[in-house]
Amino acid sequence: MSSVLVCVQPARGHVGPTKPLVAALLAAGHDVAVVTGARYEQAFAVLGADVTVLDAAVDFDETDLNGSVPGRAQLRGLKLGRFDLATFAGAMPGQLRAVDEVLARGVDVVLCDPLFAAGMALVLRGDAPRVLVLGFVPLTQPMPYRPEPRGLGERLHGAALRRFMSWMTAPAREVARRHVRELIGVDTELSFMDWPMRSDGVLQMTSPGFEYPRELAAPVHFVGPTTTSSAGEHAPPEWWDELDGSRPVVHVTQGTVANGDLGRLVAPAVEALAGDDVLVVVTTGGAEPDVGPLPANVRVATFLPYDELLPRCDLMITNGGYGGVNHALRYGVPLIVVGASEDKSEVAARVTWSGVGLGYARGSLPVPKLRSAVRRVLADPAYRRRAGELAAEIAAGPSMDDVVELIVDG
Repeated sequence: MSSVLVCVQPARGHVGPTKPLVAALLAAGHDVAVVTGARYEQAFAVLGADVTVLDAAVDFDETDLNGSVPGRAQLRGLKLGRFDLATFAGAMPGQLRAVDEVLARGVDVVLCDPLFAAGMALVLRGDAPRVLVLGFVPLTQPMPYRPEPRGLGERLHGAALRRFMSWMTAPAREVARRHVRELIGVDTELSFMDWPMRSDGVLQMTSPGFEYPRELAAPVHFVGPTTTSSAGEHAPPEWWDELDGSRPVVHVTQGTVANGDLGRLVAPAVEALAGDDVLVVVTTGGAEPDVGPLPANVRVATFLPYDELLPRCDLMITNGGYGGVNHALRYGVPLIVVGASEDKSEVAARVTWSGVGLGYARGSLPVPKLRSAVRRVLADPAYRRRAGELAAEIAAGPSMDDVVELIVDG
């Protein structure tokens, strides 16, 4: 049996796809230690993992980011994005102390969140066991990446994107390099966002058809989405029987974190589809479903069992969380993505590029344009067909037993 250390940021979108891997490793008889934040200690402990909680200085509460991360509350927009990335990088020393305490007990392989900065120190230090990266964010390396441009317009856009991303990630890059130099005595030009390419491999939680083909320095294993969401976790509401196929079902969500302002996507989608012959199913991701008077064709819940909901859906409208998008693709559901924060613009670009729907790298979309996009995707079978092709790729991918074997045996 092997000893596995799992390092994961205390965020629902990171913990969700990690828990099934931890459960599968434990079920196969392997020892699993987890380093994460206090909010998710019990989520892993009940599975049987040995959990080490990060020091408060490098922990955070995703339900109150401004309150748990000093200096964040007064920032907005791009400045906030730069600050958050630098904050992730700045956690490296505290994270590495926690990781080294576990490594001292003996570990055969490390599974590491790509935004868990200690992973960068581990792969550059060179004395760690095998390090595999949990690929539940877009595969951006080298940051940023786009396929070979077609024409002048795409070349100009690519050049502008590279300049923007260099500016966006500059604080995190400098903080990470400084910590690497101070902690392990290594000078590096490696970007904080590109360190997974120095690992022993990436477990990318999607299908090959959703990621741009390219040559990469580290092996990439397409393992499909691992998140589960069953009726045992989220009980179906009383109106569940209305999902009977008598009219198209359009699911709308702003994910599990970006729910402070439902006016960015949920409210425009509800308004756009109020007069259409569809059933609009909204989840608020934990926020109380306070969206005002609802049209007759709208149903709202905080959470729903995705493994029961998505097979009944004809379209998903989302702000572009990588995990949620790939959960939809597991069931062949076409998508409309409207998102620009964090990695959302990268997800939107992949939705358009792969042909599974329409992606807009924007924070919001005007009601008429959103209505037109919905009607376009529902009317064109090519989107559903392409989403079905990616669902087939996911189904043909490795089983959870195969992934466990990959982790422990290489």
